[in-house]
Amino acid sequence: MSNINSKSTPNQMRILMKRMRDGNYNINELEKKPRKDLTMRDMLKITRSKSTLNEDVNDERKTATNKKTVFDQSTEEQKMINFFKDLNVNIKFIDLEIYDNLVFFGGTIAGVIKFVFTVTPDETTSHVEFDYTDDFSPDNPENDEIIKRVEMYYDNFSKYWRNNMIQQ
Repeated sequence: MSNINSKSTPNQMRILMKRMRDGNYNINELEKKPRKDLTMRDMLKITRSKSTLNEDVNDERKTATNKKTVFDQSTEEQKMINFFKDLNVNIKFIDLEIYDNLVFFGGTIAGVIKFVFTVTPDETTSHVEFDYTDDFSPDNPENDEIIKRVEMYYDNFSKYWRNNMIQQ
């Protein structure tokens, strides 16, 4: 070890504390190079990869198996397309995910409005989330109509899946 006035003294103290806790000694501990200074881009990557809006929901989705049948995805897509038939909008869907206590579905309508349905056994944790692209215009009455219809369809969607699939 170097003298006490060295700039690496705090690092040396951390290493010594770690040795005391673990009870082992590694010769290469002192040779670790410090991390480079993180740029804003690096910090954004870390933030986006580690944080989500629904961390507990995502944890359940990672560990459980999807119980979706071959027909569930196409049936839900067709029901929603029929719900919007008179508006003549383009809907791009994400995969339907069905678990014991969770149903997850969503998509993008007209390339402007993104929606995600989350259905759980408890109505207070079930919800529909909207995200808007830069092309979204809140003044457009068609967008208001689309949002209202998505919310109406979500009511039907959540009742169906809560009553038929989610284990009580």
